[in-house]
Amino acid sequence: MLPVSSGEEYTVLRSIAQWLQERTGIYYPDNKLETLKHKLFKVCLDHRLTLSQLSIELQNANGKTGPLCLQVVAAASTNHTAFFREDIWDWFRDDILSDVVMKNGQIRLWSAAASSGEEAYTAAMVSAETLGIHEFKKRFAILGTDISFQILRQAEDGIYPVERLSNIPDNYRNRYFVNHEDGSCTRIHEDLKSVCLFRRMNLKKRPYPFKRRFHIIFCRNVLYYFTPSERENIVNAIYDSAEPGGWLIVSVTESLNNMKTPWKRIAGKTGIYRKE
Repeated sequence: MLPVSSGEEYTVLRSIAQWLQERTGIYYPDNKLETLKHKLFKVCLDHRLTLSQLSIELQNANGKTGPLCLQVVAAASTNHTAFFREDIWDWFRDDILSDVVMKNGQIRLWSAAASSGEEAYTAAMVSAETLGIHEFKKRFAILGTDISFQILRQAEDGIYPVERLSNIPDNYRNRYFVNHEDGSCTRIHEDLKSVCLFRRMNLKKRPYPFKRRFHIIFCRNVLYYFTPSERENIVNAIYDSAEPGGWLIVSVTESLNNMKTPWKRIAGKTGIYRKE
């Protein structure tokens, strides 16, 4: 697609961006409208719509959530993810897990922007490897949430192309994945899948619907989708969803600096916070 090149196209994209922000909290400033345009290309192609027609369809939805609306949200929120993403997993194992396991019986972990499940399953693998699979299954409950139904179906299936496993150490790959017969895909072992639950959730909609709080919360590579004020609201709602002494892990490229939040940063560790 060509760059945003006309006042009319800008107005249409701004209207779609406003719809997204009102419905989901996802924020596209003017300098990101080109990115939004490219993300919506396949949506327009699938439904044989121009951007202008797409905008009209979204406005005419009147708050109803149909297939088109869901596909737009999924396209706008799609983000790169990977197994063992970022260099935090040794710290997770040696410091966070050791603290949580020692102080609690049942352990609840929440991946707040689960995407296609890689983060939740990585946490599951590291936890199972640390505790042993039987102790892990007895003590752990892992929830992954995302705004996109489409991406959550991938997480629930737990099936990944072989090339997506390149970051995974061999001992984890051999123990926690099952190869398909044709060798093109692998499937997460049922021992891990049985502990992981995936559900659709919009981080903008509060209060969050949890009956019990979490000991460990991942909220990585999603805060930059929101306005600064909305980020602060989300971070503080997550704080209310954490057990006393609970841990929050954000991306190394994100920060809670300049936010009014009770989370306490762990000195010397980028992206690691704690509820005192």
